[in-house]
Amino acid sequence: MTVRTALVTDSTSDLPHDLAAERHIHIVPLYVLWNDETMRDGVDIESPDFYRMLEASEDIPKTSQASPQDFVEAFMAAREAENADAIVCAVISEQLSGTYASAVQAQSIVDFPVHVVDTRQVTWALGHAMLSGAAARDGGATPEEIAEVIRQAATRQQILFTVENLDYLRRGGRIGNARLLIGTALNIKPVLQVKDGVVASVDNVRARRRAIERILAETATFVGEYPIRRIAVIHGNAEREAQFLYDEAKRRFKPDEIRLGHAGMAIGVHTGPGVLGLIVERGLLD
Repeated sequence: MTVRTALVTDSTSDLPHDLAAERHIHIVPLYVLWNDETMRDGVDIESPDFYRMLEASEDIPKTSQASPQDFVEAFMAAREAENADAIVCAVISEQLSGTYASAVQAQSIVDFPVHVVDTRQVTWALGHAMLSGAAARDGGATPEEIAEVIRQAATRQQILFTVENLDYLRRGGRIGNARLLIGTALNIKPVLQVKDGVVASVDNVRARRRAIERILAETATFVGEYPIRRIAVIHGNAEREAQFLYDEAKRRFKPDEIRLGHAGMAIGVHTGPGVLGLIVERGLLD
């Protein structure tokens, strides 16, 4: 008997709602807390408006993880919507958010099987892994096999990004060994990555364009001889630079799929306006 599996992730995956609906992936939003107002990431405000508000505000908002009850409700809704027997839930790195802990707690509350995966990733590195999980589900994989496909897909991702300044990451405590850059943060354009589930420094350069070139060069090193399955370019109201990065990545790496869009609010809170990132998924060698 085939076990029907529903997929759940969180909003830091940056999956657009239409794509998530098409691939039957259910999204649990994180929360943004700003001036006594609570907003659901990807639900209550559009990303362009959020980044404009962030740029004009003296106050830096905070994020709050999805609660165990949020996941309980999402698991039940996804199970009913997909007529599923089990859930596979893959989320943002445990070291970047308490969302994983909430999902694990919810797993112990419901009375049906739930497999929770800490992808040690965020943004489209999580989103890409979920798309691989959806393909495995559609191919008839078991819940355990789907969870393993997602884990393995997450290891084939690289996230590189640059920010206008490190203050947002510093205040949010998401900066990892990028603390080394704080002393000169006003004079540099940092190149950062998500490595082993945390934000880490790659380099510091003196111009934004050099940061973009370093991102492309580091991506080329990561790619090597591997085929490229997917690329995503994300930004926080930096359309022109994002379009340039998109065009260059498409030209240089010739991916099977490539996407361009805003980084979600839960990411933007910690990176600030002007964030610009490139997420790459390597394929497998023949």
